[in-house]
Parts: sequence; C-alpha cells; structure tokens
Amino acid sequence: MKSVQKVGLFLATAAACISLGHAAQAQRISTLTGKSLGTLCSQKAGARLCDAYLAGVADSEVWSHNFDKLEGVQAPTAFCVPKNVKGEQIRSLLVGWLMSHQDALAQPAGRAVYRALHENYPCSSTITPAAKAVQPGGMK
Repeated sequence: MKSVQKVGLFLATAAACISLGHAAQAQRISTLTGKSLGTLCSQKAGARLCDAYLAGVADSEVWSHNFDKLEGVQAPTAFCVPKNVKGEQIRSLLVGWLMSHQDALAQPAGRAVYRALHENYPCSSTITPAAKAVQPGGMK
C-alpha cells in the first residue's frame, strides 16, 4: 500500500473515531488542526487525503447516530449531507468555510469540519450550503 494511501486510511480512521465516544470519558482527539486540514484540502496533491478525512467524519456521524438509535438513545444528528453531494464539493465548501472562520484554524480539524457541515447541512432542511465554495489552491 502506498504511503499516501496509508496516511489517508489513518486520517479517515481517526476522523471516524471522533464522534463515537460519549462525554462520560476522555477521548483521543487528533492533533491535526483546521489550518493543516485546510492547507491539505486546498492543494491538488492533498485532495484524496482530504476527501478521505472528510468522508470519515461524515461516515462517523451517520454511524454514530445509527448506533445511538439501536441503543434507544435520542441523540441529535449534527449534520445531514445529502446523498448527491460529492466529496470535492464538501472539500471546496470546507476550504471556503475555513477562510471565513479564522477561529477554526487553531481548533482540532474534526471540530472545524463538524462546525462547517453543521452550518451548511443542517438536518432540518435541504438548504443550499451557506459557505462560499473555493477551488483547490484557494487556501495557503
């Protein structure tokens, strides 16, 4: 397996773990910052790794919510990305969102992604994303 794929798999796995824990115990959080993720996501060479990270975060929210339902818990869902939204659209949205939310650059990447997706894909509606999409290379 190529080292790029290994790193992508690691990032996706780490992202998937972000939302699985509950507040009852401390959870490991990746040291990846919003700024580092934004830089990765805005470079053509980092697009696949970025998409893997974002897919891991999105998948973790869906599966965490499904698990909660099985356990009989009525936990809210943080965001609902429509099925027709492609990875590159989420990547572009995230980069644009980070550019307009400078406070998120120092936050853990997972938190920044959750905030961006929550603001742009609330579960109560099918609104058009509020953040301005940015083409690769837009964030340095």
